[in-house]
Amino acid sequence: MDPNERAHSISAPDPVLRDIAVLIPAYNPDLKLPQLVAQLLDRGLGPILVVNDGSDARGDRLFENIAQTPGCTVLQHAVNLGKGRALKTGLNYFLLNYTDCIGLVTADADGQHTPDDIVSVARQLASNPKYLILGARRFEKGVPLRSRVGNVLTRWLFAFLIGKRISDTQSGLRGLSRDLCARALQIDGERYEYEMNMLIAARTQARGILEQSIETIYLGGNESSHFNPLTDSLKIYFVLFRFLLSSLLAGAMDLVVFAITYTSTGNLTLSLLLGRVVIGSLVNFGLNKRFVFHNHAGIARPLVKYYLLFCLNALVSYLCIQSLHSRYGVNVISAKVMVESLLFIASFSIQRALIFASPQDGD
Repeated sequence: MDPNERAHSISAPDPVLRDIAVLIPAYNPDLKLPQLVAQLLDRGLGPILVVNDGSDARGDRLFENIAQTPGCTVLQHAVNLGKGRALKTGLNYFLLNYTDCIGLVTADADGQHTPDDIVSVARQLASNPKYLILGARRFEKGVPLRSRVGNVLTRWLFAFLIGKRISDTQSGLRGLSRDLCARALQIDGERYEYEMNMLIAARTQARGILEQSIETIYLGGNESSHFNPLTDSLKIYFVLFRFLLSSLLAGAMDLVVFAITYTSTGNLTLSLLLGRVVIGSLVNFGLNKRFVFHNHAGIARPLVKYYLLFCLNALVSYLCIQSLHSRYGVNVISAKVMVESLLFIASFSIQRALIFASPQDGD
């Protein structure tokens, strides 16, 4: 019997699950998609939203069958717009049409997420609505090399730059409350980088990320995945590296002002002050607040904290450069590059954790 036409085995859905929708973006899926939809309905989950992201005509019948299944809705993209856009299409439809649901779970269409794991994430969402629930796979034996290496590298970069250790940064199985769904609609990204942006937003907005252990499934060496290891990884890594590049840009501008001033005047104190004041207070603060840490709170409190750190950094920098130059004969500009490179990591960590972190109760 067609899985879409069989009677559902659960006559009295769990009240916790029926208030949680499931969103599945799909691009050229196979029969695993309708099987998953039927299994989710059997388990009593709420409405199922499937976004056909510009699949070719071979999948028309499959999507038509799902659309005719009670409890299911299929949304269409005329052309392939990417996973990020498909998720946003589903999130927008969910917010407008399912006002009684407390949230939704996003899942992949290729069979990598089991119905039981989707239910587990849904239950975690119901118990912890303030958190972004992340279905985290265990990367053990049997995981394709490209998936293992890619996740390890992304996980390390995310931990260093964002200050949060995530065991599976590329998981598409996630639980979002209605509030988080609304916020997710405003996040940049149209393709796979959107999911990384979502993790960054959850961290920087102090919403929190709660991991739920799930089964690790890679079918046929993960050949069904539409993730391009080169181009999509570069997009994801760019999201992370923009944190680093913004600070490096401000540091480079600081160095230019310092070098010009010191070359012209020979005054170390004046050179440091001009570089720090012009770049640190006017450029670096603005870049870090808006572009790097996406902090949308008021200016007064982070500005005071920033200037305290600014003064501490300037003092430490001055003392270290002066010592390297006078005691060891190191060229002043070379000494500054050395000192500032070491101070960068400490400064970044302090700004991320203490200055630009959003309040725990949200905006």
